[in-house]
Amino acid sequence: MEKMPQILPETDFDDSMDRNVIPYLTAICKCGYLPVEESRGDDGRLYYETYCPANARGAIVISHGFCETIEKYKEVIYYFTKMGFQVYLADQRGHGRSLRETSHPNMVHINRFEDYVETLHSFISSVVKPNCGGLPLFLYAHSMGGGIGALYLETYPDTFQKAVLTSPMLAISMGPVPVFLARALGFFMVKKGRAETYAPGQHAFLPGEKWEQSGSACRERFCYYQRKKETTPLFQNSGSSYGWAYQSLCACYRITQKRNCAKITVPVLVFQSLNDTFVKASAIKSFVKNTPGAKLVPITGSRHEIYNSHQKVLTPYYQEIFRFLGLS
Repeated sequence: MEKMPQILPETDFDDSMDRNVIPYLTAICKCGYLPVEESRGDDGRLYYETYCPANARGAIVISHGFCETIEKYKEVIYYFTKMGFQVYLADQRGHGRSLRETSHPNMVHINRFEDYVETLHSFISSVVKPNCGGLPLFLYAHSMGGGIGALYLETYPDTFQKAVLTSPMLAISMGPVPVFLARALGFFMVKKGRAETYAPGQHAFLPGEKWEQSGSACRERFCYYQRKKETTPLFQNSGSSYGWAYQSLCACYRITQKRNCAKITVPVLVFQSLNDTFVKASAIKSFVKNTPGAKLVPITGSRHEIYNSHQKVLTPYYQEIFRFLGLS
């Protein structure tokens, strides 16, 4: 395999990002807004960024997770661009600088989970394909973005050549609460006109999130983004509505049905953290079993956010990804 850039060590992580990674990315970055639709509290635009290094060999679309933003993926973008890929990504609907479907500034709300998929398709059709020069397209999707990505692959099976799903949200961990009961409660609350209220255990943004309770196994990587989140109100998504929870639970059920998994026609590399308390391992394993061409890679030494692990975990993680993308 072509030599991969060194994964940033935890020592002096902030300095490496601010002195090396960010200036490099800034030089090859373009940003813009894609009109999507009229939406309450916003003018209906999707914020996106593109990164186009010279002599690229492929293009990667990143689909980020719940309560995340583009800003959290700068290290990920750095490795992909250094390996010769263009990178395209947008703040998901209801996140960061993109359109909102609720007036609650911190709440993640969606009226239809399929809207995530259709918005991603609009982004690919209107921004990615016109600018990538016919390069092969690949998908890298994490958590909620992985659920969106899986549903996208089932809906539009001919867009990507390969896909990487990392800790995909194919079933949400809810402790002792049965899924059918959570779906029933969500359905009831939506019908009662309370879709835009926080679901149980969800709340507005509170500063001071503890690393120990986060999805990141690496304190330095967690703190680097957390400082940005605490000083940037648009990055402070923090909890879901009943509407989002209900729509997501229903989408997870549909995505993992065997007949729908069979619609995916491209190779899919699926990473599962063995210490993940956010999504259910059983659903990931079932999805891989039912999806032709899917491969499961278990990861030790990480949490839910595998891309925010320590250097010793990230090095083989990215090696696996780049081998899969055909750079060996």
